[in-house]
Amino acid sequence: MTDLRVYLAEWAQSDAKPGIRVFVYPPEWEARMLTRFPSFAADCTSVCPLDVIDLGQGFLAEVEGRAGFVEQLTDVERQRPTRPLHDLGVVARRYLERLLASPLETPRRARLLVNLGALATLVSYSTIANALNEGGPDSALAGPTVLAFPGEGDDRLLNLMRLRADTNYRVPRI
Repeated sequence: MTDLRVYLAEWAQSDAKPGIRVFVYPPEWEARMLTRFPSFAADCTSVCPLDVIDLGQGFLAEVEGRAGFVEQLTDVERQRPTRPLHDLGVVARRYLERLLASPLETPRRARLLVNLGALATLVSYSTIANALNEGGPDSALAGPTVLAFPGEGDDRLLNLMRLRADTNYRVPRI
């Protein structure tokens, strides 16, 4: 986490322009890292105040906040078993895009998205991250963002929790 702290300090000193970076760590550390991120954010307050966002909890609130949505998915699944995964994927992608486009609340200077595995089967992080980071037509990134990525990675690919190798990431790694 020292590398992440150093990177955040450098990012904050360079006006913390919007962008996405990936912080890769071994998947077997995920439970430990999820418990460490809040204290890490507290330690970074003087360097680069962080907003730590648990994507799993946020997505759960998003789904539960939609009146009748779970019941509707249950009904649809009886007729078309693969349809609920599609619908959940659409909700997850929209939740993530809206989250990334929302302004950071003062004094926060950056976002740290954690628990990426919760949405791993529903969204393509590489597609969303690449589009936002490259400033394409769908770019609406409101601030510096770090994806806390439990997996393996090198200059050619990232593999989230050893579930799915993805060679499409063009986002810098920390």
